[in-house]
Amino acid sequence: MSNNRPIPPATLRWLGGAPGQCALRAMAAEGSEATPALIERWRRRLPAEYVGAAFTQITLRRRARAKFTRADDMLFDAEGLEQASGEIVATYKAQRFAGLRRVVDLCCGIGGDSLAIAGYCDVVAVDRDATRVALTLHNAAAYGRANRIAGICADVTTWYPPGDAMHIDPSRREGGRRRHRIAEAQPPPAFLDQLVASEPAVAIKLGPAADFDAIAHWNAEIELISEDGECRQAVAWCGRLRRVHRSATVLPSAERIEVADEAGLAPPPQGELRVGDILVEPDAAVIRAHLVGEMARRFGLHGIDPKLAYLAGREPIVSRLGTCFRVVETGPWSLATVRRRLKAQGIGRIEIKTRGFVADPADLAARLRLEGDQRGVLVVTRVHGRPMYVLSHRVLVQPEMENRPS
Repeated sequence: MSNNRPIPPATLRWLGGAPGQCALRAMAAEGSEATPALIERWRRRLPAEYVGAAFTQITLRRRARAKFTRADDMLFDAEGLEQASGEIVATYKAQRFAGLRRVVDLCCGIGGDSLAIAGYCDVVAVDRDATRVALTLHNAAAYGRANRIAGICADVTTWYPPGDAMHIDPSRREGGRRRHRIAEAQPPPAFLDQLVASEPAVAIKLGPAADFDAIAHWNAEIELISEDGECRQAVAWCGRLRRVHRSATVLPSAERIEVADEAGLAPPPQGELRVGDILVEPDAAVIRAHLVGEMARRFGLHGIDPKLAYLAGREPIVSRLGTCFRVVETGPWSLATVRRRLKAQGIGRIEIKTRGFVADPADLAARLRLEGDQRGVLVVTRVHGRPMYVLSHRVLVQPEMENRPS
């Protein structure tokens, strides 16, 4: 069975029942690959459609382990898994609903956000796809939260149940293609506008690359959330859920930076980059939230180029909001010069980072033809418009603030 084909209702009932769950565990225990021989052996015991569906679930469960701690007990469809909030991000977001009685999760998908919100209050999971609703309810049982989540199959643009707050994850995919423009989302922007205008508390999940200027009329807090350095999603917190104007949160530490108004988005002051300085690369969420300037002001840093996100200062910052590098050497970019300097220092194992400089780090590494057993970090970037190289090493000063869900 193709990962993207709908799951027939009878097959879904079998997958979610005791016989299907036993078969899934037995199949998974027999090997990591669905070989023709293994498939044929199982087809002698089960209908072909069950076998295909089961092996698809085994593949999806392996993929889902990166998002969910209980992936091996859950059920998925490929697109729903791809779009679902992972457990760490969803658990963080769900805290903002604490104290409410009931949250309605519109366009719930396979239930990533519903499962997390149900840790704080009752949830009504709504989706126009009956299969997705069934997947959410199965997954709720996998997390021991079946008594906190009710499922409804409905087109949210025509009706949805009342609640103290709404969470919605508009679809941003069509034919397997990820869409970034809010204008291309489903439900469409007109419905989202109406939802924000009519409901007292609304959270709208968006892609990190969304055009935030297009939703300025929502008067929302736009929060960018990263996990392990990768910007995962944006959330528009509207109405009573809004706290500030713009924010960025890095997970799993949950360290956060925020500004109260548009003035807080001002760019950082500019300065020089000198040997011995600390070069700071802000987290992806900070960059996407346009909070590099606020980060500079918080930690006493300055920019090194008005078009780039790198910051610099004299001392390392004790924060998960950025990564620190001690500058050992810097100069105008030249492949020959850098090759000679790395060789002189015996650097043979190099991490290459580029920003504002069109080059593939792997290609650069090959062209440098490095030898030696010393380690280093090569940053190829622009400093006040000039292409420069920066030799450095990582400074590991960040506190241990991880708070992964159990």
